[in-house]
Amino acid sequence: MFNGAVLLMLWLLVLLIALAYALRPFEGAAVAPMRLAVVRAALLLGAWAIATVEAASAVHALTAVVVAASWVTATLAVAAAVVVRCARDVAPARPGSAVSVIRDGIRRKRGATRRTWRRTRSAAAAAPAWQWALACVIAILFVSAAVLAVASAPNNFDSQTYHLPRIEHWVQNGSVEAYATDIHRQVDISPGAEYLLTHLRLLTGGDGAYNLVQLLAAVGAALAASRIAAQLGGAPVAQLATVFILATTPEVLLQASSTQVDLVAAAWVACLATVVLDEFTRPGERRGTARWAVPTPGADALFLGLALGLVAVTKTTGLLAAAPLLLLWGIGRLVRDGRRSHPCMCGHDPEHCSRTARSRPLAARARTVGASLAVLAIGLVLVGPFLARMHAEFGSPLGPAMLRESVGVQTADPRLIAVNGLRIAHTGLDTPIAPLSDAFAAGIEGFAGLVGVDVNDRDVTFGTTTFPVAAWYPDEDRAAFPLTGLAALFGAVWFLRRGPGVRRAYVAAVAAAFVLLCATVAWQPWINRLVLFLVVLGAPIGGVFVAALARRLVERRRRAVAWGLLGTLAVIASLAGLLTVAYGYPRRLTGTWSAFTLSDHEERFVRRRDWLPQYEEAAAAVADSGAETVGIVQGNDSWEYPWWVLLPEGTELVALQSIVPGQPPADVADVDAIVCAEDLKECAVIAPDGWELRELGTVAYAIPPGTR
Repeated sequence: MFNGAVLLMLWLLVLLIALAYALRPFEGAAVAPMRLAVVRAALLLGAWAIATVEAASAVHALTAVVVAASWVTATLAVAAAVVVRCARDVAPARPGSAVSVIRDGIRRKRGATRRTWRRTRSAAAAAPAWQWALACVIAILFVSAAVLAVASAPNNFDSQTYHLPRIEHWVQNGSVEAYATDIHRQVDISPGAEYLLTHLRLLTGGDGAYNLVQLLAAVGAALAASRIAAQLGGAPVAQLATVFILATTPEVLLQASSTQVDLVAAAWVACLATVVLDEFTRPGERRGTARWAVPTPGADALFLGLALGLVAVTKTTGLLAAAPLLLLWGIGRLVRDGRRSHPCMCGHDPEHCSRTARSRPLAARARTVGASLAVLAIGLVLVGPFLARMHAEFGSPLGPAMLRESVGVQTADPRLIAVNGLRIAHTGLDTPIAPLSDAFAAGIEGFAGLVGVDVNDRDVTFGTTTFPVAAWYPDEDRAAFPLTGLAALFGAVWFLRRGPGVRRAYVAAVAAAFVLLCATVAWQPWINRLVLFLVVLGAPIGGVFVAALARRLVERRRRAVAWGLLGTLAVIASLAGLLTVAYGYPRRLTGTWSAFTLSDHEERFVRRRDWLPQYEEAAAAVADSGAETVGIVQGNDSWEYPWWVLLPEGTELVALQSIVPGQPPADVADVDAIVCAEDLKECAVIAPDGWELRELGTVAYAIPPGTR
């Protein structure tokens, strides 16, 4: 199974690279064209994966054969696109034609590129040692995360409860339609990342490749962030700094080997952001560049629409960044439309020229409005089926009220929203320096008292949790990012004071996303993973700022200060990253709970080690009874996924409780055995009279008499 998973991922990577070749922009058409090509290819393949799941589910044919056929079709389409692109690149052109002139220019540029390649290669060999050191740290950290992703079994807490069980239900039902369950998050949480995992589940038969999805998302987020840094005017050093900042962020490293979904959402948000910035940084708009080399609003709309749909279907909090970014794109297009209107230089018919001059901006703005509507329409195509299911099941496309009330802010009071934002900032910037952390928390509590609100007001606080909590340690649900956050914060202030318009606009969009987050998402102890998309968007700001600060210190003959300050911060960040992959939780390379010292089942239960023997005993007893259909009784936060792993393959699992309107639970008379987790009192009520019910602590099981 593992070898098949690796081969599958290699196939998909080759497909991505081939599609990127076919989609790569022509010379001079975009900043960092190869990275843009990879972004576009990822968006197309991601959209194809989502559409495949939805289309197959519509006819209850979500099977391995259908999914395999969809990827064979995609492979053939990509191969055709590569052949067309190769033919276009090598086809002879008529002498003197526009294509010939353009191609000659490209060849001259390529010749110059080949001549400069030798200089670039020699310059790279002579690059400062610190640049090589940063690159080595990045490589070591990503390789370590990859090793953890490959060697570890999925063991994220939420994945045991709803991320992974929903996949098993979809595979069992042949559809992603709503089903009976007592864990509402299996039905109403955005399913985009799990759709991607469903492809791997059907094609490999297991979960051996699951962790690789977030690993690839981490690489994609770093790639997109580095391109954003280039679009913001950052030199290669700034782009390297951006990747270094992300690679040493503990939350990024921890989730890169996880089956969480935050990195996937962050990668799609970063893809959307870099396509948006193309509107302001496209070199192809300069005079003398071939018109065909400049992407049209329609092309922008396609990829923006795909990115929007992928963000919406993966994690709705990503829309908090997508909205201001798309608004920025629309404003940029309208401003550009106005600048494109030039007075007509025509003396014989001034009235005609005047009409033409007035019609040009109107036509351009109409195209922009049309492109904006196309973005929304394309996004809706991807997320629309899920929203329609939510409306059909819960009467609202946003899902049940309990979902919105549990994680959402329930007030418009600006005082509470300000306190919510300060608490989110404190949790994200938390450090192991206790006096500093305590002082920051005390300041927030003092501010709350000053404005007359409770710092733990339930309208802006999740459940019964209380502020503050320690978040500095490397746990995938809580890990803080003080260095990344401060670099982005200082960079944002510098951009606003001294940056050109595009930098200020980008900072304004990211700041607006943070404000929207504070106004809509209640503080919770694990808020740091929910803001990961803002971390990825903020990394380019920090990277460009750090590179500019280093350059300024060197120019002012303060090299010692640059080495002392930035060198110390780089060492601290590197150590934080290395300690994260070495001793992170719940996956680590070394120590007692290393991925290399635990069995797969032990890894799955790292967070609840005392539950493993209970689950194993219950699963063994049910398997020995010969049960083919097993009923599940559990609470809203129980671990369901272990039953799918421990019970024999082919066992049908159905819920004996349901919180989904219109989806009644299975009849206990139709099951051959019952397994229970946490909700043991309800289990005793549901179990038929005369059945043997055995409680093991947190877990219980019930089987008919005489079946053992």
